[in-house]
Amino acid sequence: MSDHMTMSDGPGVIVVAEPEVSALLNASGVVWRVQERQGSVAQMWSSLSGGILDAHSRILVFSDSLHRGDATSHDEREQTARAIVAMANAKAHVFVAIWHSTELEALRAQIDREALAIGVAPESIKVHFMPMEKGEREALECMRAVLDSEIEWPEDPLVAAEAQMDAVPASIDPDLAGIPGLSEAAHASASTAPPSAGAPAATADPSPSSPAMPHLGIGQQPAVDAPMGSSTSGASQELLARPPLPGQVTITVTSSKGGSGKSTAALLLAASIARASKEGGKPLSVCVVDMDTRDGQVASLIGKYMPTALNIRVQPVWDELTIRRHLVFEEALGVHALLAPIRPRTADTVGPEFYRTIIRSLQRMFDVVVMDTSVQYLDPLIAKVCLPEATEVLFITTLASTAVQGMARALREITAPAEESGLGISRDKIGIIVNQSVAGVGMQREQILAAGLGVPVVGVIPLATKDVLTATNLHRMQTLLDHPLIGPAYNELARTCLPGRGLVEFEVSSPKPAGSGMAGGVHANAPEPVELPLSVEVEEQGELELVSGSRKKGLFRRV
Repeated sequence: MSDHMTMSDGPGVIVVAEPEVSALLNASGVVWRVQERQGSVAQMWSSLSGGILDAHSRILVFSDSLHRGDATSHDEREQTARAIVAMANAKAHVFVAIWHSTELEALRAQIDREALAIGVAPESIKVHFMPMEKGEREALECMRAVLDSEIEWPEDPLVAAEAQMDAVPASIDPDLAGIPGLSEAAHASASTAPPSAGAPAATADPSPSSPAMPHLGIGQQPAVDAPMGSSTSGASQELLARPPLPGQVTITVTSSKGGSGKSTAALLLAASIARASKEGGKPLSVCVVDMDTRDGQVASLIGKYMPTALNIRVQPVWDELTIRRHLVFEEALGVHALLAPIRPRTADTVGPEFYRTIIRSLQRMFDVVVMDTSVQYLDPLIAKVCLPEATEVLFITTLASTAVQGMARALREITAPAEESGLGISRDKIGIIVNQSVAGVGMQREQILAAGLGVPVVGVIPLATKDVLTATNLHRMQTLLDHPLIGPAYNELARTCLPGRGLVEFEVSSPKPAGSGMAGGVHANAPEPVELPLSVEVEEQGELELVSGSRKKGLFRRV
């Protein structure tokens, strides 16, 4: 499989077939990039050369019937066979939608001739035929049998596909379906136009008693999320009816400035909680949720990209089994993760109501849920879900003046009461983490405290740029837990966030190196801990108190 098959935006799929085929693939819930449908092989080649189609796409779907009714049908069949041979010979996955079994032998013979014409043994050309005559399920199962080891598939892709396709007239090009701005006239003319010659007849209208589902193909704009508990919601009412796990803690990690290390902090905090609780003999289950639906970073940090929240969204029911099947487990860190959708333009598909349901479900499944957010703190996903649903909110800042100023603005908006157009989040559950801390950069403790608007500093993470970058690039974040400075800092933060839960001070397995070497291939270049002015001054002057296990009213409440 090529490197492009594992890129964060999923494998590309080129469709040179009827609109029904493109619609089926779009609606299947499989995380792939179904590109603009091509009406002919000539158009495909032109689009490839013009950069409209991704030349690195490794999945192609052709048809035995796209040429029917065309005056150049014989030439089109030859072009199709020639393209099949070229793509299969290049080791792409090639599928052919077979609408009419009578076409199959003629197409096979043409493919063999085209292979021999370029000196290739016909038996070396691997082509997979999708039996459209037997229904969409058989067609998808044909693809699944070939691609299952390379792409994450829903448990039953046809369940989502059938529901979504029912809402779209078969003669509407799926690349237009559901896109805002498509005029009513266009819908009307498309729905009344006769089907193209040779194309399968449109299915009957769905039963009036069944509400039409929105078209949720990858890359398409969805309808607004239905209210929780409505007939179109996939929420498992049985799961939502359960109480949260005893002592359940939900932590939101946020910031107002990109590059603050927010995602790294969320992941390492979660891993520290998992490790410290396990070593303390009372292991806690921990799940990280990437809530940055437009630029999620958790997948890149752990090196795993599928499945994502979108795979849950297209399922008919979001029960515990469905949710667990679409989490990834990072064994080295000891945490589960729910990844953000791969493509930014699918962000609106998984809106606040969906995520509120998922978060409340996860609170009934995991002892600790850590939400990693975007920097857009006024975004509805953060304002309506991440902040209100959290029991603790950690605000990340660096010592850059722009970050500190941004933090002051954000905290003012977040903590202002609703009647003053704020978000009304209590300061009692907010704590500040100073990340990438280093001495002598012109930022004083008093400036941090003033910008915090009464919110205490609950953690200080030292600067170790090279080590963090190395661990990130190699997808070896677990090595940072054994970093002589970063590991203890996150261990202390974990115990601060969960006082009285049996978290222990775990030992760092890699001693501070005299030179540059560290275990796991990570090299230290961090400053000495005595150079961390914030943590030192907090301890010496006692003006800020970290979490006390005796606190009842807000873990981060300042004395």
